[in-house]
Amino acid sequence: MEVAVEEQGDSLIDTDQESRFYTCHVCGDNWLSVKEVGEDGDCRITFVHQMGMAPVLKRIAHMQNQILLPENSVGLWEYYIDDMEIAEESWHAKLNSRRRVLKSICAN
Repeated sequence: MEVAVEEQGDSLIDTDQESRFYTCHVCGDNWLSVKEVGEDGDCRITFVHQMGMAPVLKRIAHMQNQILLPENSVGLWEYYIDDMEIAEESWHAKLNSRRRVLKSICAN
C-alpha cells in the first residue's frame, strides 16, 4: 500500500505527544494517528480511519514502549465503531468494505 505522510518523518512515532495524518493513494483511505503518553509511561495511540465518514472507525493501540514499529509490538488493540467497542474481525470487515468503495471511486 502506498501511503503519503502529510507531516515530515517516517513511520515511527517517537515523541510524547504527537499526531500525524496519512493518505493512501491506492484506496483513498485516510487516517489520523494521535499518540498520548501517560504519566506512568504507558503509551496509547488512537487511529481514526476515513475521517469525515460515518460511522467513525477507530482503533486504539495500548503499548508499554513509546515507539510503534510493527503492529505486533502492540500489547492490546481496542476496536470501535463510533463509541461502541466491537470485535476485531467486524472492525476489519467494515474497514475493508469502505476501502473497496473508496478504491473504486479512485479508479474511476
